[in-house]
Amino acid sequence: MLNMIKMDLYRMFRTKSMYVIWIVLAAALLFTTYLCETEYDVINNDDAMRQEQIVRPTAENLNVGMAVELPTEYGAKVTVFDIFFANSQGKFYALFLVIFAVIFSTADISSGYIKNIGGQVQKRGALIFSRSIALAIFTAMTLIGAFLFQAVANGIVFKELEWGGSKAVFPYVLTEIALHYALVLICMTVAIVLKNNVISMVIAVCLTMNIMSLVYGFINHLVQKIGIQNFQIYQYTVTGKLSLLPMKPSGTECLGAFCVAAVFIVAMAMLSSVIFQKRDI
Repeated sequence: MLNMIKMDLYRMFRTKSMYVIWIVLAAALLFTTYLCETEYDVINNDDAMRQEQIVRPTAENLNVGMAVELPTEYGAKVTVFDIFFANSQGKFYALFLVIFAVIFSTADISSGYIKNIGGQVQKRGALIFSRSIALAIFTAMTLIGAFLFQAVANGIVFKELEWGGSKAVFPYVLTEIALHYALVLICMTVAIVLKNNVISMVIAVCLTMNIMSLVYGFINHLVQKIGIQNFQIYQYTVTGKLSLLPMKPSGTECLGAFCVAAVFIVAMAMLSSVIFQKRDI
């Protein structure tokens, strides 16, 4: 198993698309930070816009699309944590993560790597677990790297550095890593089941754009019709937790998010492993 993990890590760090995604993400962070600075200046100089209340995502008002809104209060400085939170809640980081997850999960199918290595192991399902560990490292590195680069971007754009929310940063970032990793494994499983790069990529991108909110809304409606009121399936999904996790989550909120992430991580790893074990490669 250890050798499999080493091979997948070696293959991942040799994949050019990973570095391309990181470079594009860094450029996008710098650009969005500039947009945030422009938006913040406009809001602080416009009395009418200042009085408008920003509608935060709730289980009842999640909409289709990607929305990144600063949580910075009027008169306060824009912090690194502010922009990281806004991007996390808007699934901005998730978009880059799921794209790589699909690329990485389907690359070995066309390259012949799986056929070569699959015949040398007794349990081919173990290859999925090693791949999952590689994606876990990629997810953690990407999000931690994004947070640190956001500090650089803030320094460049705002000419000052405010970290913000020091007590809330660690639990929030750790929870986001777990939720993003669960979403990555969902997309990995989709790619393994479909064995089609294009369709898997479309589904992965749709997940980050809240397309599933249409399905969730229909499910909520059906559940409420049978007599169960105030039921919101968003509370039990990875994408829902990504959108609804507050900037300063309580211990209960972090635990709930971790539980949802853990269920999906285990379920997706086991499902993809079973499918891969039984599939003819």
